[in-house]
Amino acid sequence: MLELKNICKTYTTGKVSTEVLKGISMKFRRNEFASILGPSGCGKTTLLNIIGGLDQYTEGDLLIEGVSTKQYRDSDWDTYRNYRVGFIFQSYNLIMHQSVLANVEMALTLSGVSRGERRKRAAEALRKVGLGDQINKKPNQLSGGQMQRVSIARALVNDPEIILADEPTGALDSVTSIQIMDLLKEIAADRLVIMVTHNPEIAENYSTRIIELKDGIVTADSNPYTEEEVFPEQRVTGKTSMSFLTSLSLSFRNLLTKKGRTLLTAFAGSIGIIGIALVLSLSNGVNQMTKEMEQDVLTDYPVTVEKTSFDLMGIFNSISSSDKENACEVGKICSKDDLVRATVISDDGLIKKNNLKPFKEYIDSTPEFKDYVTEINYAYNLTLQVYDTSYNKVNPTPFTEEETSVFKELPESEERLSKYTILTGKLPENINEAVLVIGDDGIVPDSLVYALGVKDSSQLAKDLEAIAKDESYKVKSETFAPEDFTGRNYKVILNTDYYTEENGIYIDYSPDQNYMKEKIDNGINLTITGVIQSTDSETPHVGYTHALTEYLIQKISETDLYKAQTTNKDVNVLSGQPFDGLFNTYDSVIEKLGLFDVNDPSTISLYPKDYESKQKMIALIDDYNKIQKDAGKETETIKYTDMMSSMLGSVTNIVNIISWVLIAFIAISLIVSSIMIAIITYISVLERTREIGILRAIGASKKDIVHVFRAETIIEGLTAGVMGIVITIGINAVANIILRTFDMPPLAKLPWLSAGALILLSVALNVLAGSTPSKIAAKKNPVEALRTE
Repeated sequence: MLELKNICKTYTTGKVSTEVLKGISMKFRRNEFASILGPSGCGKTTLLNIIGGLDQYTEGDLLIEGVSTKQYRDSDWDTYRNYRVGFIFQSYNLIMHQSVLANVEMALTLSGVSRGERRKRAAEALRKVGLGDQINKKPNQLSGGQMQRVSIARALVNDPEIILADEPTGALDSVTSIQIMDLLKEIAADRLVIMVTHNPEIAENYSTRIIELKDGIVTADSNPYTEEEVFPEQRVTGKTSMSFLTSLSLSFRNLLTKKGRTLLTAFAGSIGIIGIALVLSLSNGVNQMTKEMEQDVLTDYPVTVEKTSFDLMGIFNSISSSDKENACEVGKICSKDDLVRATVISDDGLIKKNNLKPFKEYIDSTPEFKDYVTEINYAYNLTLQVYDTSYNKVNPTPFTEEETSVFKELPESEERLSKYTILTGKLPENINEAVLVIGDDGIVPDSLVYALGVKDSSQLAKDLEAIAKDESYKVKSETFAPEDFTGRNYKVILNTDYYTEENGIYIDYSPDQNYMKEKIDNGINLTITGVIQSTDSETPHVGYTHALTEYLIQKISETDLYKAQTTNKDVNVLSGQPFDGLFNTYDSVIEKLGLFDVNDPSTISLYPKDYESKQKMIALIDDYNKIQKDAGKETETIKYTDMMSSMLGSVTNIVNIISWVLIAFIAISLIVSSIMIAIITYISVLERTREIGILRAIGASKKDIVHVFRAETIIEGLTAGVMGIVITIGINAVANIILRTFDMPPLAKLPWLSAGALILLSVALNVLAGSTPSKIAAKKNPVEALRTE
């Protein structure tokens, strides 16, 4: 089954070559106990290593089951050592951080035997060598004889055909040596045992064949193979492969023997991870806060398109430039061409007239808009004309120096309405209902309280009289219940109701009390059905439905005044004079009278769902402009106002840029830690050199050795990554507690996805750093590795 043909082995060191074996030829029987005797340096251990596939011959051939090994690859030798050969070493060569059972199991692991089966077979092998009660101990807890028995059990567990023993009793006392030799003799009954020894007495007492070597040649053979023997068919074997879990187990147990160093190394490796994680935590926290602010801001500051759009910065630059060019001489007075400049600015496109009617049609016909917005609001510059039941004007309020509208449209979307809390009553459900809207401070100005009739206007006159007499007089502040404002009824009239046609001109009849009483009595009923409070500061007002606006516009469009003015856009029907385009304009009359077309709003407000949706929505607006340009309608393109976009977008960009800059600096620590990991892994390779030799001896491939040390770097990287994330979470928690003491929101928030990515990054960097040392480990000569102390 085993034949050596003219085996030669030469070692070359520099320019010096030493021939250790000089043409060894012999055959071995399937069942015999062969001892190789000879003085030190004669080549007997080298011969044993060549037979076992640990070392390679220089010339000649080794035949296994009649098959030449000249074309064997590394994987073939690995399989041969794992399935066909069992090694017993003088120095035992056990892996000290593994249990006795795990040491014996190792060869079965490489053979792909299942966990349950290999534990059973390993335990049985240990029982056969008398160590059935020692399986859970570590090798350093055993005596020398017991460790050699473990080595024998490991050699036998895979049921190999060949047992190779290198001075198996060299480190044992005489009594233990006899026990070990008796065991080997028993083993040789059903397989080939080849033993190297320097003790002729042991060879004589136990061997069935003694081969003597001297100076690399065979000088004697007591029982040479002389008869012709037909070798049986080659035994079918599989490929060896160490599982990933086995690699992890070996490395994990090794790292446990160096807990202090392992933890310090992991901590050093985690520093860079901690730095990046803290930067990402702060960046994420700030960006989240910005997004929340963005969402709130988008509710209050939508993307708006108005009939007249101003490029404020362009106008400012234009005026500033013109002022510098046309500065007046010292001591002179110069006029300023404001009126002309306004026209020039308009011609330069700094003031843009938007045609909103076709744009509204585009929005209504483009369903994608609804996917990106919470609300589309079509506003008209319509000022509600509101009176109380005593015919007193409520809106615009008469209690301020300039008439101010305290009636405004309510939001329509649930998202925008969600920032309000209902204090009493209910939200409007039809055009006849409204609510009082107050800010988060709950303060309502007297002007609104008087206008709504909650406070008697006669008290205002008394207060004004008292202040006129004594400036130190303080107006008494009053507190109201929300219910004081609900249930109050008002009348809304049309803006055109003030005018009556006489001789083709519409005259203002508002001074006529009887006329006004009739109009008010026939007006639209409006009742305050509730009080709602905003979660932020907001100017108190009365909120009504958009449906009421559309109803009023529709009613106004049915009036004669509407028809008279909209069919003749050159003459002001209120004065009978032509429009001059400056102080007396068609648009000003339209706004004053509320002569709006429901399909032609004054302002379109688009409330995006979020920042990303806004970008998509703006892309749709850009598409509209492109359509107009392609159709040769350049003047029909629209300009929109997005006041908060650049500000909030720039905040996010600045935070991201700063984050990446900081990460770039912190990455230096990752490079340093990677170099350190490479050094630590290389030190581990040096420390585990003998373990490498042991693994190679029982059939582990070079790839398996790489996996062992790669597993070690994975564990180190995983430990460093997890440690870094845990420490970061702790620092974030403390930082957020400190921020809360200053009434600030928690800003340190590490996303779980980022945490997982950083752990993977730590593992990847460690594996990368340890790749070169791992390859160095795999290339180590197994014979030299086994000799390492």
